[in-house]
Amino acid sequence: MEKKTVTKQEIRKIITALPKTEIHLHLEGLVSVDTLWKLKAKHNLSLSGIKTKADLYNRFKVKSLNEFIDLFINVIQSSFQAEEDILFLIEDARDYLKRNNIVYAEIFFAPSKFVRNGFSFPKMLEILDAGAKSLKKEENLEIKYLIDVSRTFGPENAMHNLNQTLNNRKDSIIGIGLGGSEDKGPAQDYKKVFKKARKHDLHVVAHAGEDIGPDSIWHAIKDLKTERIGHGISAVQDDSLMNYLTKSKIPLEICPKSNIFTGRYVSSYKNHPIRTFFDQGVNVTLNTDDPTIFGVELIDEYMNLLTEEIFTFNELITILKNTLFASFLDDKRKKEIWNTISNSLSKIGDKPSTIA
Repeated sequence: MEKKTVTKQEIRKIITALPKTEIHLHLEGLVSVDTLWKLKAKHNLSLSGIKTKADLYNRFKVKSLNEFIDLFINVIQSSFQAEEDILFLIEDARDYLKRNNIVYAEIFFAPSKFVRNGFSFPKMLEILDAGAKSLKKEENLEIKYLIDVSRTFGPENAMHNLNQTLNNRKDSIIGIGLGGSEDKGPAQDYKKVFKKARKHDLHVVAHAGEDIGPDSIWHAIKDLKTERIGHGISAVQDDSLMNYLTKSKIPLEICPKSNIFTGRYVSSYKNHPIRTFFDQGVNVTLNTDDPTIFGVELIDEYMNLLTEEIFTFNELITILKNTLFASFLDDKRKKEIWNTISNSLSKIGDKPSTIA
């Protein structure tokens, strides 16, 4: 059979046109340079080393984990001075979703740092929920939030975040996630928090196997009974875990560029275990983590995996489908979105096989 050759521009257009979902995305990681510049002016902020907008753009060109941490803490989080500033993040989320034709996203929001800066937890949740409703009404974009209970500030703070979430329930807030440093916050320390969340019908997910070994993933599965694993790339080191993930179909929220940037286990798309996971039948999904900070958007990640010859076009469609069906959308909505995707694909005819 003759292979169909297309240009990168043509295949990018095809991928862009397909409705997509994303399930591992941090709201603060969507912040734009324009937003931070507006906040600097609004609050008359003095940010070290940043005098012009060009300085701010340059600060986003991080080349190490330390530079990333400095950007996140000393620039991004420090720029938000009032609860209503969160509206800027929702606007940035809207722009990102529209650029990438993402019709549904599950987005992490980490409240702990903001609370320590004096923000009202109930007020933040009100703003998030109102923002989600506005996006649905005005743009037909659907987002749901996962509140990060965070390893960074310990189990007591995590329980506080959960209780505040339960006491201020909103339609758009569907679950909790465990983020932060894995080695400083073992998953098993958060067993009570996750048990209570499940009891109150919240979805539960956890970052695990991003920065330490497969034991972290096992604890997230066994102790937290997490429904999905954020990253999970160290699973490749444990054959029994790989077999378990294959049989259980617990989704892995894979974020290749993020993993390459942090450099803990991989240094390029070529040595990322995403292909190994896929070949063994692990439920692989594709996400970006922090698009602005890592300089990658969802369409870029699909293109990177194609141009690096990690996956074929048809295999990427399988991953696109995996991501949709790994979401917490109801089955009816998942089928509606998949039918739209299938109809779009049927109009393409012969699928692209090689890139010119």
